Amino acid sequence: MCTLEATFCDVNNYPKISIVTVNFNNGEFLEQTIKSVIEQEYPNLEYILIDGGSTDNSLEIIERYADHFSYWISEPDDGQYQGIQKGFEKSTGEIMAWLNSDDKYLPQSLFSVAEIFTKYEEVNWLMGLAREYTEDGALVGQITLPWCRWSKYRYLTNDFQFIQQESSFWSRELWDKVGATLDFQFDLAGDMELWSRFFRFEKLHTTTLELSGFRHRKEGQRSKVGKKTYLEECLQVVKREQKRLSIGTKIGLPFRYLAKWFFGPFFFLDWPFFRWLYRLSFSIPDVIYYDFYSHNFTKESKMVKLPPMMIGKRQVHRKMFSQK
Repeated sequence: MCTLEATFCDVNNYPKISIVTVNFNNGEFLEQTIKSVIEQEYPNLEYILIDGGSTDNSLEIIERYADHFSYWISEPDDGQYQGIQKGFEKSTGEIMAWLNSDDKYLPQSLFSVAEIFTKYEEVNWLMGLAREYTEDGALVGQITLPWCRWSKYRYLTNDFQFIQQESSFWSRELWDKVGATLDFQFDLAGDMELWSRFFRFEKLHTTTLELSGFRHRKEGQRSKVGKKTYLEECLQVVKREQKRLSIGTKIGLPFRYLAKWFFGPFFFLDWPFFRWLYRLSFSIPDVIYYDFYSHNFTKESKMVKLPPMMIGKRQVHRKMFSQK
């Protein structure tokens, strides 16, 4: 892999990744977002910035980093999702994502994403674990397993809170399959609506790598100010997807509701056997781990162990259970 210390990287060895950042009067955080992308030094990056005609210091920041953008523009638009769409229409990468102008990628994220997509042909949609930041940028926690293992059937049983948009990456092939467009009738839940169409064709794979950070702002955060509207839009999407189901799937849906209540607690508490029943009922794919012994990604069972004990001069690990 090409690292930050490398003096030369062959671009052809890396899939092109297209990142779109949209911004409107968010100059307070914009520079941190931009730097989190360009300081990765990923050799085959297509970085696109769409500004909605900001009147704060955003334009000054954008012009400072203009040489790092494949394309940028600042002009009035019809909102966040229109801006994202505009950016994706200018993109050409094999792997796609968007990063809002108050969030950040963690170091080496793009390299890790590229390695996973390259190694696993079945992965067309990937989400990593997500850090959470205070408004000032301090790391305060993470959204972790098993909560972030998602599936179509979790969505269809109203269990949709939340796929982390800033930690999600997908293939252009999948983007094209769903029409290569966002749905503009949803003002707040455009991301959730896109995920619902992705689920028609692919599973969402989860990796234990922490790829990004979501910033919790004190004021003006759309996901908090409009939370009620967001959830209402989400339920509209779920109802739409339920109507599209085949007769057989519709008949089986009540049983998945039951499975959610009977087996869900065991899954989230990570109890052996019963968690497997939940995974089976909801068609949840294996987790992609990083193995520190082989220094490679793997889907093999990661063994959770009790603390090591010293017996004489020998350290002994007791295997406790598998997280598969």
